[in-house]
Amino acid sequence: MKKLALAAAVLFSVSAVKAAEFADISAGEVKASGIEVPAPVLKAPSAKCGHVAGEITKLHLLAQANRSQVYSYAETEAQYNEFKAMWQPILEKFGMKVVSAEYKNNYGVLKYESADGRVVREFMGDKLHYDALSAADMKKVQHELLEPLEQAGMTPVAAFMIKTEILRPTFNVYYLTKPEADEASEVQLRQLMNGENIDFDLLTGAVTLVKKDAEFSMAYIGRELGFKTKLAADETGINAKITDYKKFLAENKKDFIASRVFKLDPPIEFSGGKFNYAANIYFFQ
Repeated sequence: MKKLALAAAVLFSVSAVKAAEFADISAGEVKASGIEVPAPVLKAPSAKCGHVAGEITKLHLLAQANRSQVYSYAETEAQYNEFKAMWQPILEKFGMKVVSAEYKNNYGVLKYESADGRVVREFMGDKLHYDALSAADMKKVQHELLEPLEQAGMTPVAAFMIKTEILRPTFNVYYLTKPEADEASEVQLRQLMNGENIDFDLLTGAVTLVKKDAEFSMAYIGRELGFKTKLAADETGINAKITDYKKFLAENKKDFIASRVFKLDPPIEFSGGKFNYAANIYFFQ
């Protein structure tokens, strides 16, 4: 897999540093679903961290979070009212005062303020590795995320099992963190997943490893990580490419973390030449 991924890095290399984007559910997907199923039944908060738990089967109740607000697509005002009835008490339970509620252009928004300035953020588990046919396995993985959040002082707010006709059976967690002007700089629960195996040891100290999901995937707490693979014909060339990329990161106000050089065996050959060395480069977005 490493050989294929490295080849792809050569063929499709992009010069710009780009933050990974979270794949939101589009309005069109929601409209196409026609889902009309019961609202989630909220269970009693867990004794340990007091978060709200339950199951979501209606996509308009699946809140997305950014800035100081939670929002969702809702086809009708009735759906929006259902969203508001579910989420306003959750926000208030954790010290978020709702300062405005608006339904416009099929989107419902709840804006809030908090006494300590913290904000709600969400992590979707759909890209993690788990048995989607096993509720017990999904609960296990979800719990593996919740406990580190609590230990990091990032209070878990809610955790849901998500069962719809559109999405693969999955789960999510909502939690509190301190906001930054640039969301990539916020300390959040995130996932790094590359076509290459991750050099976990190089990231020790830079972020908090929550779950080693696979050799090429990990859940972590911290700023948003970036990753780049560079190729060169010889060791001198690969070191020069690392130096150039570090300069590029500095110019774009990205923080270099670490890099690792390794020799390719066998090398990657193209019509334009042969690449004998590669480097994995890690940085903060």
